[in-house]
Amino acid sequence: MKLKNCLLALYSLVKNFLIKYFSTKIIRKAFFSAFLISNFIFLSLFDSEVLNFVSPFLAILGFYLLFNFNRYEFFTTGFFVGILWFYWISFSLIYYNFGYLIPIEILFIGIVYGVMFFIAGIPTQIWLKAVLLILISNLHPFNFNWLNFEAIFVVGIFKPNLYGFVFVFAAILSLFYIKTKLKFLACITLLLFAVQYDDAKAKILPFEVTLTNTNVPQALKWEKSLKNEFINENLKMIDEAINEGKRAIIMPESVFPTFMTQERNLTAELKEKSQKIAIVAGALAYENSQSYNSTFFFDKGEIKRFDKLVLVPFGEEILLPNFMKNLINELFFDGGKDFKTANSVSDYEIDGVKIRNAICYEATRDELFKGEFDVMIAITNNGWFVPSTEPNLQRLLLKYYSTKYNKTIYHSVNGSPSEIITPKRGLLDKFLSNFY
Repeated sequence: MKLKNCLLALYSLVKNFLIKYFSTKIIRKAFFSAFLISNFIFLSLFDSEVLNFVSPFLAILGFYLLFNFNRYEFFTTGFFVGILWFYWISFSLIYYNFGYLIPIEILFIGIVYGVMFFIAGIPTQIWLKAVLLILISNLHPFNFNWLNFEAIFVVGIFKPNLYGFVFVFAAILSLFYIKTKLKFLACITLLLFAVQYDDAKAKILPFEVTLTNTNVPQALKWEKSLKNEFINENLKMIDEAINEGKRAIIMPESVFPTFMTQERNLTAELKEKSQKIAIVAGALAYENSQSYNSTFFFDKGEIKRFDKLVLVPFGEEILLPNFMKNLINELFFDGGKDFKTANSVSDYEIDGVKIRNAICYEATRDELFKGEFDVMIAITNNGWFVPSTEPNLQRLLLKYYSTKYNKTIYHSVNGSPSEIITPKRGLLDKFLSNFY
């Protein structure tokens, strides 16, 4: 009888939970709002000026609908936002033979962001919900900072920064708090303050570079039998850049699938080639029983190593107490240890140009943009997550940071397109360009 009562109580609890958070009506409303808020990730894939213009207005509509929701609907919206932005994180489980856990990880991601939204939805005052949502955009679970509402406006006409974001929210709030027809005029006026009218000119490299792009599947990248084939392909790309007279070649993260610190013959060959061209390439390093994710820089017969400063949460480091960290490393990473990090940001020079080194995730961190430098060279391996929307979200975030700090980012990638990312152009600059 006791067991039956316990089961009935559990059933009632689960039923009430599902009704509160996941009724059909709530799911429809929450998913629609979540998709509108997240639309820039998907619509920008089409590279359409019209869609890019429309995108931020769809996000504004999504936030407007969200402000009408109660805390349970906030939870479900956050649940879907988390999944729409970050479902791809779970794809890395495939390469550790835990692919069957993908649905569980996606569910966990949704719950984490659902709880964050739930907290923002607790107040009854709409303005306070708006303030808490702004704070949520600066709250990073497990030190993962890719939920960035300011970056939503990196497409379209609005400023992709806190200033623009606050005015967008103020425009939305005016529709709730101004009870006369003037609310529409107030909304438009506040949105005009959020528009980015002008832009700054970021520095670019004053010499020719080859920005390479590779498409090595993650499942094959560390196959020992293919190691020499990949190395030879890399050397061929370097020779082609030399023949084209380029000053430098930029190659992706871990483009050399080896511990470069243990490859004397390879480093000797790269030093020799660097007499004719500067080489920026990713590989692993091993020193004092520690592994590093590194950039290796060869120029004029010399070699320098720059280690990653900010590691990927749960990919390169486990942000949990040691007893839990060791357990996860045993279960998922064959007992491996977290990567070791650099002590500070890394800079180097090519022909007097000061370059900031960045490896993958850390190129989307504020720490990497502190101090004086001219341009950033970022290297990435997106083989873990393709096909998915991860490369596009990363590109949009890089555009956001490029705009925020007025820096050009040379981004060399495996698994998705490489490109030179410059700060967002202002509305006035776009308008005037039509007359040149």
